[in-house]
Amino acid sequence: MKQPFETMPTVLTADEIVGKMLRESDKVEVELPQRLPAIMKAKRRESSRVRACERVSAGYLESLVRSVPTIERLHPFYREILELQSGVADVRSALGRISRAARVIHEVAKDASRRIRSASTPQEAGKARRAFLGRAASIIRDARGDLELIAAMREKMKDLPAADPSIPTVVLAGYPGVGKSTILRSISRARPEVRPYPFTTKELMIGHTLIGRRLVQVVDTPGILDRPIEEMNHTERLSITALGRLANLIAFIVDASEANGFSLESQQSLRSGISAAFPGLKILTFLNKADAAGKEQLDRATALFGECDLMAAAKGEGLEAFKKRVLDALGPLEGPEWRGEGI
Repeated sequence: MKQPFETMPTVLTADEIVGKMLRESDKVEVELPQRLPAIMKAKRRESSRVRACERVSAGYLESLVRSVPTIERLHPFYREILELQSGVADVRSALGRISRAARVIHEVAKDASRRIRSASTPQEAGKARRAFLGRAASIIRDARGDLELIAAMREKMKDLPAADPSIPTVVLAGYPGVGKSTILRSISRARPEVRPYPFTTKELMIGHTLIGRRLVQVVDTPGILDRPIEEMNHTERLSITALGRLANLIAFIVDASEANGFSLESQQSLRSGISAAFPGLKILTFLNKADAAGKEQLDRATALFGECDLMAAAKGEGLEAFKKRVLDALGPLEGPEWRGEGI
């Protein structure tokens, strides 16, 4: 599955568009009858050049606008990241100005065509075509900033995780070394996809598993949901909020053996912070590495987290119980499934 920005083509700079337009003007060839008067030959040649340059310039700008996913149809996960990365209002404004630039080029091309048709000499027809090229180049260069904004937006958005908002999603959370990646790899139907996540130097791992007859998306968050929320900066917290738009459920994984270097008390504190960051989202807690935990550790874990399912994911133990708990907790999703872009 592709995410909505993945297929956006590379955005040309204003100078690249102008250069392409001028080259197109130079290479246009028109087959003309030998007996045709010189003025008619000039009119046909210059008209063909104007049309070709109009396609290369205005046509490109229009295709660029069409290549940007419709913001209103984006899933909230992608729309919120777009807001954080580039600003939804700024992107809308830039696309609007690029569209207007294309319309103005079409109008200038029509005016040039009229001037060429009414020209009385080949020189006058050529002058009308050159005037069009100059005006079109100026319009494109005026759109330089908007083209740069869309190009920067594409670079930021094209490598987003290809998460499917239409599939029930479980986000794994917990300190490093608790076994999240092991769980994800163990239950996924195929090798999990690894993608960079905005605002961090980290990556998301996305896998899919069949629980009964239901396809569930499982997201591992190494380096993201594995440290206290209060240690995150403002932008990182906003990125967590965007991730919450995707999740239907959070599975918090605890290292019951404390072998990862984090005490059970620290892990409980992290869980409390995540719960506060995702109000309204159900959080299931699982005690992993239970086979390596002593009775005292399991008793403390129960006191801190309540009754939890025990797992030893590295040995394949407790995975079926994990999937059953997840399926039961997801239940029937409320409301219609999302059917906009990004599915």
